[in-house]
Amino acid sequence: MLAAVFYEEIELLPCDTIEEVPEVQCKGYWTSSVYDKEVILDASTLGDVPAVYRVPQPAPHQMPVIGVYIDPRVRTGFRYKIRPMQALDAPPLSVKPRYLFDGKALTLQSIGRGFARRLTFEPIDSTLNENNNYFWSDSRPEGFLFEIEAVSVGDKFTIYDANHEPQGILEVVQQQKNQIEINQLIGADGTIEKKVKINTLCKVEWYENDGATKLVPVTGVALLKKGRGNASVVRVINVAIGIKQLKKGYELKPGVQSSSRRVKVNGADIKDIPCQYSMVGLERYELPVIGTYVDPRIIPGFSYRVRPANSRRHLFEGRSLMLQSVGMGYGKRITFKPDTLNAPENYFWSDSHPEGIGMEPRAVHPDMKFSITGNGGLLGEAIVFRADLPQIEKMTEYVDVPGKRGKAVEKYIQVDVTCHVKLATTGGGSVDSEVHLMKVSGTALVRKDPGQQTAKLIKVFNVGLDSQLNLLFAHSQTELTFHPIP
Repeated sequence: MLAAVFYEEIELLPCDTIEEVPEVQCKGYWTSSVYDKEVILDASTLGDVPAVYRVPQPAPHQMPVIGVYIDPRVRTGFRYKIRPMQALDAPPLSVKPRYLFDGKALTLQSIGRGFARRLTFEPIDSTLNENNNYFWSDSRPEGFLFEIEAVSVGDKFTIYDANHEPQGILEVVQQQKNQIEINQLIGADGTIEKKVKINTLCKVEWYENDGATKLVPVTGVALLKKGRGNASVVRVINVAIGIKQLKKGYELKPGVQSSSRRVKVNGADIKDIPCQYSMVGLERYELPVIGTYVDPRIIPGFSYRVRPANSRRHLFEGRSLMLQSVGMGYGKRITFKPDTLNAPENYFWSDSHPEGIGMEPRAVHPDMKFSITGNGGLLGEAIVFRADLPQIEKMTEYVDVPGKRGKAVEKYIQVDVTCHVKLATTGGGSVDSEVHLMKVSGTALVRKDPGQQTAKLIKVFNVGLDSQLNLLFAHSQTELTFHPIP
């Protein structure tokens, strides 16, 4: 049990005995004790009540809060994880106390006044009127340890090189090490800037690798700034990417800047006219068309949605149209199924838009009907209600067909749609009249056989439902498959 005592009763050590912790500005915050692995926290040095506390020495990433002592780096508007501090007399191998708030990093909203200071954090599962995310600084005599979190799992960034050119995007998947605050500046206008060292594991997609993602370690220094509202990451500097940290000197900016996404193509790679192009603004699921270059995955017989790289509006009123042909020459005519045979208008040339075109493959469309099967039995029927989300081509295969010349083309496309689902009655056979609105995700197999003009949707497999029924099917090891109904 720790207790606050008057400052006069404690003999402080000379300044030359202060022990500095690497990468943490602790010299002005606490004083080393004569005892090993202990520090003395003096609230009077912070202009507060002259009370001192002897506590176990915090780690470089930890900031102590106990009684009236609030580490000056603990500021409202920043996110922290909080762990109760261990007592001085705790056994060396004792288990550390668990984090508060289920281990989540929450934004500190306010720090109260007085001897017992209420520290209030943002509500998560509760409402503003019933916020239970708070505690008092003296709730535990041992005190608390705050750990800043500048970058969280799920955060996405755009990667820029030394010339401020976008090179790719990344998403934080895991925290490899604790984040350490290495600097804090307070401006005359009350703004606060912090530098926090981060060490994470991220999914990285380099534009030059045509959308391929890799899981690699990423380190850097996050710059946070707080004005009147909450703090936010301005950018991450001194970024090193990769296992051997060979790629250094990058900078991260929050968010995925799709308008800055750069794709480089070369006609020589597909044995066409050897022209090189650089496109900006394509999404990772869009296939490039620019100048004389047409991505080889763009194949007649399959359906696509078309968008100029510099616009958010799609051509042909945003409809998915079946591609009929890709012409030859420098300006290749790309023709889709016409609305009327007498006045076909659904076409453009590959060099019609100097900034380039993105073509998104589409496998599933609204109003499509499916029968749902599993373990050889009929489980229900589904009608596609909405298909707004992108459909991402995972793979294209060329398959031999016995007895026929040429090869069949099969595309595997990831789809996420919303369906009206009717489930089969108990025992199978008939379909119940009750309709359920469900989100459905899966992999669509689309196949075009030799001699056919149009590809056909064969099935949607690896299906997942945004419903409790998904758990039921998973427990029974039932693999759902959607079969199109003509």
